[in-house]
Amino acid sequence: MNYVTLRRPARNLFRLHGEMGQMFNDLFASPNEPTDETEYRWSPSVDIAETDSGFEVRAELPGVKQEDVNVSVRDNVLTLRGEKRQEETEDGKNYRRVERHYGSFQRAFTLPPNVNAEGITAAYRDGVLTLNVPKAEEAQPKEIPIEANA
Repeated sequence: MNYVTLRRPARNLFRLHGEMGQMFNDLFASPNEPTDETEYRWSPSVDIAETDSGFEVRAELPGVKQEDVNVSVRDNVLTLRGEKRQEETEDGKNYRRVERHYGSFQRAFTLPPNVNAEGITAAYRDGVLTLNVPKAEEAQPKEIPIEANA
């Protein structure tokens, strides 16, 4: 049986950076300041794949309404912004644990110079935002026919 191990050094580095920042925040925080549980800012997970014709960006946005998501491109930076709103409940429940996170989010990605920013399309279905970022025509691979010698 073969096992595949995915290495994601960038994700691990960002996680370490966040944990180190939180450690120092906790170290120097006064007892009256909110804890990390109340300050947590969530960020959607994103997969980016490249094809011959472009890039596909898929962001998981569970519980986020389509109208609460904004996608923009400026100075070759693709930005996803939005907000996951907390459900208002008046059911009299006394919650013992709340692990779902709410609030605004933002993810930004620098696009390579060979993309057609005007041709970016976005679709939202079942809590997944899919962006198709086409490559510029000159960046796409071209087949060159080989002529036979006569």
